[in-house]
Amino acid sequence: MFDILNFLISWLTLFGIYAILALCLNMEIGYAGMANFGLVAFFGIGAFVTAYTSMSIFLSFYGYNYPIYSLDAIIAIGKIAGKTPWLNFAVFLLSLILSFIIAGISGYLISYPTLRVGPAFLGITILSFGEMLRVFMKHFKPTGGASGILGIPHPFTWVPNPLIKNISFMTLTLVILAGVFVYFELLANSPYGRILKSIREDEIASLCLGKPVPKIKAELLFVASGLSGVAGALFAFYTGSVTPDMFITAVTFEVWSMVIVGGRGNNFGTILGTMIFTLLNRATAALNFIFPELLFDPNCIRWMITGALIVIILIYKPKGILPEKPIKTEAWKIFRREEKKKIRVIKATLINSTLKMIKYLKIALNWLIGRETG
Repeated sequence: MFDILNFLISWLTLFGIYAILALCLNMEIGYAGMANFGLVAFFGIGAFVTAYTSMSIFLSFYGYNYPIYSLDAIIAIGKIAGKTPWLNFAVFLLSLILSFIIAGISGYLISYPTLRVGPAFLGITILSFGEMLRVFMKHFKPTGGASGILGIPHPFTWVPNPLIKNISFMTLTLVILAGVFVYFELLANSPYGRILKSIREDEIASLCLGKPVPKIKAELLFVASGLSGVAGALFAFYTGSVTPDMFITAVTFEVWSMVIVGGRGNNFGTILGTMIFTLLNRATAALNFIFPELLFDPNCIRWMITGALIVIILIYKPKGILPEKPIKTEAWKIFRREEKKKIRVIKATLINSTLKMIKYLKIALNWLIGRETG
């Protein structure tokens, strides 16, 4: 039987994870004009760092010597994961921190050499890096190769009620998303955000004005890649397992779809786009449970709807459902106040003019009536 509550929990958790990814991409392409076609690489780095860290710490803490990808390790983790809540939280926090640092440094190192030669080279380089990393991880034995790592300890394993456990993780994910959203909103509306937009509009002009464009791009890629790694860490805890084939290029382009449909350069639009596509993701996945006798893969429907949505949006609303808004600088706020004053003055003038016109019409009407009666 279909469980609507578990469906909502699953959707909101996935929404929180993908929204962090989409916000990172929006800062790169929407604000700085950097085409990142390899976002999934940093997502995957965060997931594998989390899987390796959490499994290694738990097994070492309890004195087990099994390889983290082995069946013995999975069985051992199942027995010990819920015994020490403080260790679960410590591992969770450490995994987030390591995922941010390692994914951020990877993004910085991969992108920095190509930042001086144009956005096309940057996009192709990161795309190639993502695919090379996936193939490498399929043959890297310490992380289980193509089979990956299973049995990743959930931060709320110690909670006996599965529903409360899932709600707790969903809430934690949404809290992290809220923090990322507020950070990016403050960044976008700061002088740094204005520099990013100037780079997007005219990189050469920004260089001529003395802005260190490659350095600024590298800094943004470090932050965005690091937070993509945090999203990967949350994804690893959510699924409980990671395999290289979870991080294919299609994931990157799904996140691109969220940004394009929601609205580039608008964080609220990105959130809206993510809500639409993650709901579509969970809805098509639910079809397998509601209609188990389907003769086709419901994911086909998802990709068809995704393609149709992108085409419709690009034709009728090329800037997205919620287009980019001007940056709220002090000058912009003063300008808006002055505009509102002008509107009030115009309204008052129109009202006074209308009242005077009515007054004169009454006088003229009275004069005409008096003339006719006379």
